[in-house]
Amino acid sequence: MDLEHLTRVEDGERLHALLWRPGPGWRTVSSAVLGGGLAEPAWVLNAQVAHGYRRTDPARHLAGLARAAGARGPGVGLMT
Repeated sequence: MDLEHLTRVEDGERLHALLWRPGPGWRTVSSAVLGGGLAEPAWVLNAQVAHGYRRTDPARHLAGLARAAGARGPGVGLMT
């Protein structure tokens, strides 16, 4: 199992994330805003967001965070 700890700074706040690349054959069931439902994802990202998060495009935000971390293919993105 490939689990990567990530750190980024948004609006002056240090935020963390976990990126999991489960490999072939893994399935997920998720209510995630990005890639929710039944899936066989190439990656799963759980990203911390700042208290009072106000963006209106969370799926786009998560997709951008995943791309920046090098995640490719279909994935699941969650916010914490």
